[in-house]
Amino acid sequence: MDPKSAAQVIRDTVTMDQVLDLYGYKARHGFMVCPFHGDTDASLKIYKGTGGWHCFGCGKGGSVVDFVMEQESCDFRTAVVAIDKAFRLGLTDPTEDPYEAEKVRRLQQWLDLFVYALNAYMDAVRMKIETNMRIDLARLKELEMLRQMEPPQLTAADYDFISQWSEKAQYNEHRLEKIEELREEVAAWRRKARRVKSA
Repeated sequence: MDPKSAAQVIRDTVTMDQVLDLYGYKARHGFMVCPFHGDTDASLKIYKGTGGWHCFGCGKGGSVVDFVMEQESCDFRTAVVAIDKAFRLGLTDPTEDPYEAEKVRRLQQWLDLFVYALNAYMDAVRMKIETNMRIDLARLKELEMLRQMEPPQLTAADYDFISQWSEKAQYNEHRLEKIEELREEVAAWRRKARRVKSA
């Protein structure tokens, strides 16, 4: 049975009291503290039978399927399969793990976020290095002009200073190369991860 049809059967047969028992919640006089926001006033109303629920605090509500989606932070299909397996209704594929696809999806989101943050960090480092290199090169040009002046106006300490600035510029170039290598490794890793996922 497809998830949409299974959800309709679930809405018609599974009560909110059954779902609350599944998660260890208790309602008193049809109300309970809403687990989906910082509720202290028991503003979530439970309707009898298969009537569903509604929170007068955060405005969320719906059927038992919607409750499980909020509770598990999962999509519609995962919630339907989870309820079906929990109450052994036999509406969906019994070999399907309701949380496996959700785990993969969440992991993919974290990986995408990590790659985005890493790229942003590398861009910031690259920009800083390039700024430093521009400053270094401008300083080197100034020092080179002074060195070529007649009569020579540079001391041994000045020549040491020129050498240090030159080495610093070379080091920054090396850092830029390493950043590009790391960026290419991350891109290759992402391409490989996507191929494995689609296989």
